Amino acid sequence: MTNGKNPQKFNFNSVPNMGRGGILHTDFWWSMLPDFEQINARLLPEILAHKAEEPETDKYSNPGCWRGYRDYESWPYIRDFVLYKLKLIHKHYIGIGASCMPLDDMPDGRVEFELWTNVNEQGSSNIIHSHSKWHWSGVYYVQGRDTGKIAFYSTPYLNQQIVKGLPFGQSYTVDPVDGLLLIFPSYLLHEVLANPIEKQRVNLAFNLRIDF
Repeated sequence: MTNGKNPQKFNFNSVPNMGRGGILHTDFWWSMLPDFEQINARLLPEILAHKAEEPETDKYSNPGCWRGYRDYESWPYIRDFVLYKLKLIHKHYIGIGASCMPLDDMPDGRVEFELWTNVNEQGSSNIIHSHSKWHWSGVYYVQGRDTGKIAFYSTPYLNQQIVKGLPFGQSYTVDPVDGLLLIFPSYLLHEVLANPIEKQRVNLAFNLRIDF
């Protein structure tokens, strides 16, 4: 309390250390696939041949987006890299005190994958959605540079409950490049903005479920 004339001097160094509770913000994770140039040089022709063989897409695709389902020759290499990164992600959260199960000793067979391919033409986009029946989701860009951003949103942000300037609950966009791998919690809302150029955006998308 001050009287307006002699303000109290406060020693902030005497304040006890702050603590942080257990409700974490939501992260997404990115990495570049090792040897992606060689992988993509084999993978892109495979995908385009698949599209030519089965040009009809499924009912869940957005306009201008072809979706196919096939395990390509290079997929096991990408899958193993995803699993390697996922173990590091869980180790990170354990390290900061989050309630998170370790994956180091979990057999790969206890992780279920769902994989599909997207080829987006110019002007094509993917509307806001999530994959909340799964645990983790991700996308690997075979051909991505300049083909449109991917955007991530929190539900409070979309509901206009978050004031810009606060450190949580905002949106984030990523400019994809060839060889980029993104991994994020499956509940996280995201959309793919329109492809502004003639070059096709080609990626592998996946969901995974862990048998804890």
